[in-house]
Amino acid sequence: MLGARRKSCLLWFAFFSSLTFMMVVSVRADDTPVVRVGVFENPPIVSIRDPAHPQGIAIDVLDYVAEHESWRVQYIPAAWGELLRLMDAGQLDVLVGIAYSEERARKYKFNRESLLGNWGIIYRRANEVILSPLDLEKKRVALMRGSIHSDVFVKSLMQGFDVAFTPIYVESYTEALEALAQRHADAAVVNRTFGALNAQKYDVVETGIIFNPIYIHYASPSGASPGLLQAIDKQLTMLKADPQSIYYRSLKHWLALPASSHWSPWLIWTTVGVLTILALVTVIAILLRHQVQRKTGELRFKTEQLQDEIDRRRQAQERLNRIAYFDGLTELPNREGFRQALAQAFDKTQRKQAWLALLFIDLDRLKHVNDDMGHDAGDLLLKKVAQRLRSSLRDQDHLSRFGGDEFVVIVQGAHAPQDAEQVATRMLRCLDAPIELGSSQVYVTASIGIALYPDDAQDPEVLLKHADTAMYQAKQQGKNRYLFYHARQSPRAVERLASETRLRQALEREELLLHYQPVVDLSDRRIVGVEALLRWNDPQRGMLLPADFLALAEDTGLIVPIGDWVLMQSCAQLRRWREQGVRDMCLCVNISSRQVGDHFIKTVDRILRESYLSPALLEFDIAESFMLTVDGKGRDTLHCLDEMGVRLTLDDFGTGYSNLNHLKQLPFKRIKIDRSLVAKISAEPEDMKIAATILMMGQGLDLQVLAEGIETERQFEFLRDRSCALGQGNLFSPAYAPEKLLTALLSSKPCH
Repeated sequence: MLGARRKSCLLWFAFFSSLTFMMVVSVRADDTPVVRVGVFENPPIVSIRDPAHPQGIAIDVLDYVAEHESWRVQYIPAAWGELLRLMDAGQLDVLVGIAYSEERARKYKFNRESLLGNWGIIYRRANEVILSPLDLEKKRVALMRGSIHSDVFVKSLMQGFDVAFTPIYVESYTEALEALAQRHADAAVVNRTFGALNAQKYDVVETGIIFNPIYIHYASPSGASPGLLQAIDKQLTMLKADPQSIYYRSLKHWLALPASSHWSPWLIWTTVGVLTILALVTVIAILLRHQVQRKTGELRFKTEQLQDEIDRRRQAQERLNRIAYFDGLTELPNREGFRQALAQAFDKTQRKQAWLALLFIDLDRLKHVNDDMGHDAGDLLLKKVAQRLRSSLRDQDHLSRFGGDEFVVIVQGAHAPQDAEQVATRMLRCLDAPIELGSSQVYVTASIGIALYPDDAQDPEVLLKHADTAMYQAKQQGKNRYLFYHARQSPRAVERLASETRLRQALEREELLLHYQPVVDLSDRRIVGVEALLRWNDPQRGMLLPADFLALAEDTGLIVPIGDWVLMQSCAQLRRWREQGVRDMCLCVNISSRQVGDHFIKTVDRILRESYLSPALLEFDIAESFMLTVDGKGRDTLHCLDEMGVRLTLDDFGTGYSNLNHLKQLPFKRIKIDRSLVAKISAEPEDMKIAATILMMGQGLDLQVLAEGIETERQFEFLRDRSCALGQGNLFSPAYAPEKLLTALLSSKPCH
């Protein structure tokens, strides 16, 4: 009886122990985080041909991260547009294979480490001739809906060339190539990785039109916890640092061209033939000899073809590697190749406890070459500079093109700062001799910033940032020099970088705006025109006047796109005023000497046509300092504008730059007396003589004179009595937003 009771107790104990274990396991399973991952068809990055088990480079990496972070991944396949809707609704935790852009970065969170670099490329059928974007005029172009490459192609590339084409939107790159192959489209825009792997399948070829390099990332909704992306960055950084990791095995697997299978029947036939010969060898010796000779010849032929196939696949793999890690222009490692080399160099240097130097090089004159001689000359200059820099380095030094006119050098095995200094000196000296660009010779210099490991930084990204900071400091100190990084350099250089970045974003974020100041006829104070004046509503510093940011725009080359925007917006505003009843009103727009290039005539003609305005309504104000730098090409541009009917005014006249001989040779119709001279009219009599002399000189040269900065009745009466035709200033009206000026323009009288 006691034994039966003990046995019963043991059974109950075993039952409750099993139940407790199952509950613990269930709780732990429930505690495992579920990560909802959105995927779409975009091989080789993602393939959802089997929705339950997606594949691709992004999936291999994410599965690895999930295993190491103990996630349970729930893949949600859908079309691209639907995935973006789910992201906006917060119904996804991660979206894979999304290209980074500043616009998307304002909506979503992106992981820091890119998965893969990619380019946009245009494909055509073999019998079509498409050599440039101009050949797409009136053609049908297949575009993936919502793709960054499609958006850039439509909004930037094609609008920039003013080419009219018919877009055919599809849901994937596969459908784009199918539309091209089935003649539903004449061209297709896809990313280069997808095209390289699939072009042969659809019997289409590259056009050579490549644009908009982008980088593929993982993204989360803006309100998601940063932990997911931080975990992905941590694992992806370690994977990229290990050449044997799943990351590189996945690249090798998915970026390889699919193996051709049409040789298999031949190999089978060969095997069968050899077996047949072996079976008959003991029967007929003569037939054996004949069969061996025939089959040996066939086998040799097939072997050669198979070797050709292997060589073709190897070459395709090498091409894909060069696309991913090398710059197509200079053949140097690109930004991704540099980051990979830097990670390896850091690992090696840390193990040896040695020094490492990073040199950030920026060319000082490339923008001038592009503006004066064209981008083809600029590309040739970059190639020749890359060759010179490479020839000045040691075998163990690593040179990369970081982007644009920027290069980076990794100097390993440095024993002291003097080693990096010697490398920088050799690079500067190799650029001393002129560089031949066709029939012309140009001189180019460089600014070099140097940062040292471990003294300046312990992290590769921080070391790169410090080298960049030192380079900007070298530019500010006169260019054509090198500087070592010092901590005190950082705030000033970082502030300049931040200002440049904010100015670059100002156009996209619609922070720029225009105010307009009336131009009046001094004989009756009637408004005869307006001058467009640029303002920047900076979120950090408030409303800024041109004096606060135009110098930065000139230095960085941003003055050209900003100037084009001012011309387009002011012409559109004049058109709206004319539709509201404002007539006989001239528009004055200030332009920079850097705008006066080959493209400017086409830009002015296009904007006037789009605005339905006559050239006679447009007037360009050009600063008097332009007279110091004007060359033959600049004179030709001014004469072309004059022949179009656009009026040219020499601005800031009297500040000391004018050459009267040049002034007679250029087609100026009006001069503006600088406000600093107008301000002196109410002061000493000697100062008033300068303004009076300029008025007499303008009349003698048959130039109309406009005085700006009129603030008092005495200044007005002085100028009017001496036959000054036009004037501007707060006495008549300050600059206002266009809505506030409408009433005054309709009445043709200033606001006060």
